[in-house]
Amino acid sequence: MTEESPAKRGDAAWKQERDEISKRNADAHRRAQGERRSRDAFAAAAKRDAVDREAKQLHELNARIAKGRASGPR
Repeated sequence: MTEESPAKRGDAAWKQERDEISKRNADAHRRAQGERRSRDAFAAAAKRDAVDREAKQLHELNARIAKGRASGPR
């Protein structure tokens, strides 16, 4: 036979509600941090890809320029 605890009232109810809200906010903050890290990693990878692509294009352009100089003036 279990007795039901009486409903909290006054300060106790207010503190319980505040604690529940705090816990929900902390959980939401943790989820948001994970999403932000994921988004930041994706953005960093995209930036690295763009930098790599640009470096490759510059290397190819420099090679064409060097080849043109080696064959003599036109």
